[in-house]
Amino acid sequence: MKRIKEETEVRFKDYKQLSYLDEGEPEVTLYVDDRPVGIIKVWLDSEMDNREYICLNYEIVYLDTLDKFKVEW
Repeated sequence: MKRIKEETEVRFKDYKQLSYLDEGEPEVTLYVDDRPVGIIKVWLDSEMDNREYICLNYEIVYLDTLDKFKVEW
């Protein structure tokens, strides 16, 4: 799976399309419309009580504003 960097363009129209899968690593798998698009590094915002965020399309997106991807077995 490809690594998403700050300069990587991820195409989506609305943040509601985004979700992520957290497997306890310093990175999460990012999904657009329930399809994996890559792995992206998670950062901590020390000014916001270590709130987790990702840098997506040169923008800060807090993980608590996105849905967690639901794995169905």
